[in-house]
Amino acid sequence: MRLIDILTMGVRNLLKRKARTILTILGVLIGTSAIIVMLSLGVGMNEANLQAIEQLGSVDIINVSSYFYQPPDENGRNERSSQGVLDDKAIAQIAAFPEVEAATPLLQTYMNIVSGKFKTSGQVIGINTDVVDKFNYNVREGRQLEASDTNVALFGFQLLHQFYNTRSNNVNNRYYGGQIDADTPPPVDVFNDSLVLTSDWSYGERKQLGNSDSGTTKPKLYKFKGIGILENKDGVYSQNDYSLIVNIEWLKKILAEEQKRQGQNSGGGGGVRYVSSAMVEESYSGGASGGTRYESALVKVRDRHDVEAVQKKINEMGLGASSPLETLKYMEQTTNQIQQLLGAIAAVSLLVAAIGIANTMIMSVYERTREIAVMKVLGCRLGNIGALFLFEAGLIGFFGGVVGVGFSELAAYLLNRFGGDMMNAFGGRGWGLGGEAPPIAIIPLWLVGLGMAFSTVIGLISGFLPARRAMRLSVLRAIHNE
Repeated sequence: MRLIDILTMGVRNLLKRKARTILTILGVLIGTSAIIVMLSLGVGMNEANLQAIEQLGSVDIINVSSYFYQPPDENGRNERSSQGVLDDKAIAQIAAFPEVEAATPLLQTYMNIVSGKFKTSGQVIGINTDVVDKFNYNVREGRQLEASDTNVALFGFQLLHQFYNTRSNNVNNRYYGGQIDADTPPPVDVFNDSLVLTSDWSYGERKQLGNSDSGTTKPKLYKFKGIGILENKDGVYSQNDYSLIVNIEWLKKILAEEQKRQGQNSGGGGGVRYVSSAMVEESYSGGASGGTRYESALVKVRDRHDVEAVQKKINEMGLGASSPLETLKYMEQTTNQIQQLLGAIAAVSLLVAAIGIANTMIMSVYERTREIAVMKVLGCRLGNIGALFLFEAGLIGFFGGVVGVGFSELAAYLLNRFGGDMMNAFGGRGWGLGGEAPPIAIIPLWLVGLGMAFSTVIGLISGFLPARRAMRLSVLRAIHNE
C-alpha cells in the first residue's frame, strides 16, 4: 500500500462523516486556542515587564558601587557589607571584560545653577565623555558631549523648568517639582543665556539679616554653556530629567577646588557649605596605584544575557553590582508561575479534545470492520492499517490546531483592541510609567508552531489505541459480525 493511497483514503474517510469530524475538530480548536491564548497572556506580561524596566533603565546597564552587600551565609545570617576600592584601575579592569562594551565612573554632587535673576539647584553628574552615548544620555536638542568639552553641560528636560525668579515676591513664580509638558517654554534659554555653577546656596537671593559670611572664602562661580537637552519620556520619571551632565574631568577640578576652599574655611565661622554630603576626604586625591576613587560607576554589557556573569565578576572584585535585570528576573518568575497555572487550566480542554479524538477513531474502527477485514485479506500490511488510522487522527489534530491558531489570533486582537480600553478605564494598564501601553496578549511565531505541533501530537497519541485495535482485529470475527 503506497503512501499516497494512505493519504487519499484517510482524507476520504474523514469527509464521509463530515459532522462527526467537524465536531471533533471543534473540540481540538477550543483546546488549542485556549492554550495559545493563555500562553500569549504570559508573553504579553513578560513584554510589558521588560518595557516597564527599560523605561526606568536599560537592562544591559549595571550600576557599580564601592559597597558590596554579601548574600546570607549557610547559617542564614544577615547579609554582610564591605567596601571595596572603586578607582580608575578597577574601572579599567571591568572595561576589559569581553562581555563589557563600555564602563565609566560617575561623580555626583548638588550645586546651584544661576542665570541672571533665575536660579535652580540640581544634581550635577560627571561622566566620561568618550562613552556618554552608551548610557542612555540621548540628546533631543543640541549636541552630545565630546572629549574636548570642559565648561559645557547637557540639561535634563525637567531641570530646564525648575528655574525660578529670585527677585519675585510671588511664591507662584518659584516652581518646584512636577512634570512639565513638552510645549511649555522654559524660563531660561540655556543655549544663549549666561550660566554659572556655584556651591553658594544664597547666591542670587536677597540677603537675610544676621546672615554674614565674613571671614570665609566665597564659593567660586563656574561659568558654563548649555550644549544639549536630554530626551524625556512623557510620564516616566528619570534621574537624568533633573540633572546636569558634564565632563567628569571638569567636575573633578571643581570638586577639588571646593574641597580646598572648605579646608581653608574649616577654622572659620559657620558659613561653610559643602558641595555634597557624599564627598569623602580621599575621593579626589590620587591613590598610590588606582588614581581617583569613586563611589559609583556604570557598566554597559554587550548582551543582556551576560549581565549576571558580569555582576558576579564585579562582586568577586569586592564591589557591589546591581541592574534592572534583577527586578525583571523576579517579575518573570512571577509571570511564569501565572503562565503555568493558566496553561494547566487550558490543558484540561485539550485533554477533553484528545478524548473526543480517541472516541471518534474507536467508533470509526467499529464502523469499518468490514473494510479492515477486506484490506487484510487482500494482503495489506498491518503497519499500513495502523498508519491509516494514525493519519486520520493526526489530521484531525492538525486541522484543529490550524483553525485554533486563527481563532487565537482573533481572540488576541480583540483582547488588545478592547481589553486595554477596559483596563485603562479602571486604571489597570500603563504600569504607572506613561507612554504607549503594552499589548495584553502577544502570539509569537514559536507559539504558533508549538500550538499546531502540540495539537497534531495529541491527535496521534489519541489515535494510537484505535489504530492498534484495528491492526489486531480478527478477519474471521469481522466477517462473522458483518
